[in-house]
Amino acid sequence: MKKIITICITSLLLMVNSNAEISVGISGTALYYDASGEETVKSSGTKNSKSDSGVAPIASFFIERELDTGVTVGLDVVPYGAKVADFNNARTDTDTDDAADTAGNNKGDVNFKNLVTLYGKTDLANGMFAKFGVSRMTVETDETVATGSTYGDEDIMGITLGLGTERDLNNGAFMRVEGQVSRFQGATFDGTADANSVKNKIELDDFTTAGIKFSIGKSF
Repeated sequence: MKKIITICITSLLLMVNSNAEISVGISGTALYYDASGEETVKSSGTKNSKSDSGVAPIASFFIERELDTGVTVGLDVVPYGAKVADFNNARTDTDTDDAADTAGNNKGDVNFKNLVTLYGKTDLANGMFAKFGVSRMTVETDETVATGSTYGDEDIMGITLGLGTERDLNNGAFMRVEGQVSRFQGATFDGTADANSVKNKIELDDFTTAGIKFSIGKSF
């Protein structure tokens, strides 16, 4: 989190300490995700594979400025933990070689937290633009699991490619519509150890998101 704050502050200072035009705005994204992973169940070693996909709404704000080269550099920030998925599944006791009963209902949420994207945008013909970005975020889990396990959060990196169109409005305002595709690295989540000093492990594969993003902003 400290690294994210440092990146944000540094980028904002570089933008503000300039006579170049500054643009700020807000965005809303309909985000499609497609992810998969594998759970290893405590000392039994049982492996359960799971995949999930869906659509989640994401809100963010951005600040950017145009360089002398004509390339626009910007920072896009999601200022909250955005819920992108949840789960609710029943399971039987597969971990029969110890005293813990793993049967029950497992519930939880998966959130994208502290999602920050540093990007470059270049104009194309006919009001079109292309974008390339590097993202960092925390995958946050909030679960109630029959085994009593809890999982920590993991920071991951990703890259984003976008293509869109921009239209000027009155008094320096503008609106954009763009399509984005992002690829994020996977992560390993270790559960807390039980009375037998064993723990669950979840391995999240590399995953892809795609979204339609609507933005409105103003240049100063």
